[in-house]
Amino acid sequence: MDQVVKLYSRKPRPVIVNGETIPEDAIAAATPDFADSPKPRDAAARALAVQVLLRQRAVVAGIEAEDEAAAIERLLAAEIPRETVSQEEVRRYYEGNPDRFSSGDLFQVRHILFDTRAGDEGAKERARQAADLLLRLKDHPEGFEAAARQVSACTSAEVGGQLGQLSAGSVVPEFWSALVAFGRAGLLPNPVETRFGLHLIQVDHCVRGRVLPFEIVADRIREHLADRRDTLAQREYVAGLIASAQISGVDFGDTSPAPPGPGLPLE
Repeated sequence: MDQVVKLYSRKPRPVIVNGETIPEDAIAAATPDFADSPKPRDAAARALAVQVLLRQRAVVAGIEAEDEAAAIERLLAAEIPRETVSQEEVRRYYEGNPDRFSSGDLFQVRHILFDTRAGDEGAKERARQAADLLLRLKDHPEGFEAAARQVSACTSAEVGGQLGQLSAGSVVPEFWSALVAFGRAGLLPNPVETRFGLHLIQVDHCVRGRVLPFEIVADRIREHLADRRDTLAQREYVAGLIASAQISGVDFGDTSPAPPGPGLPLE
C-alpha cells in the first residue's frame, strides 16, 4: 500500500531548459492560468519553458530591455520581420468571404401562435383555425394586431403579437428562415411551423443586410491577415528553438505549427 501511495505522490521531474532549471513554485504559480487545459501543470511548464527559451535567445542576440517581456518582444520583432500583405491578398480574402463582411438582416415582426404541438384533434382544430384566420388577414391585414390579442397562445398577445426587432439568432431557425425567404414587409402567405406550433407572421418593417464596401473593411482585413501571418511565423520560430534546445522534464510533442484559422471578427 505504501508503495502505491509513494508512486502517486512522486514529485514531477524538474523542468530544465539548456541547463536552466525552472523552479517548481513558478510552475505551480502559473498552473491556474491553464485550468482549462487537460493537464494544467504540464501546460504551465511548457509555457514557462518557451519563455525561458526566448529569454535565453534574447541574451545571445544581445538584446537589452527594462524587463523580460520587453526583451522577448524586441527579439520577436528583430528575428521575425513582419511581411507586407499585398492588396491582391486583401481583395482575394474579401471576395472569398462575403458573409464575413455583411451587415445582418433586421425584421420588425408580429406573430400569432397556435399551439399545435400535441398532435391531437385539438391541435388539428387549431391548425384549421390558423388557416382560416390567415385567409381573413390576407383580405384585412390591418386586423392582425387585434387578432393576435384575441387568439395568440404567445405572451406577446398582450402587445398585439409584437416581437420587436429580430436579427439572426434571435428566433428559432425555421422562423428566421421564413423571414429571410419572404424578405420584405407584409403578411407571410403561409403559416410557419416551429417547435412551438404554427405561426402567422406579419413583417412590419424590413432592412435587408448588405455586403460592406471593400474600402470600408480593407484595412481591417490587411491587419487580420498580417496578424495571422505573424502568429504562424512565431509558432515556426519557437518550434525551431525547441528543436535545437536541450529540454527535459516537459514534453512538447509535435512542435510543427498548426495552420491558423480563417476567422475575421468583423461583426
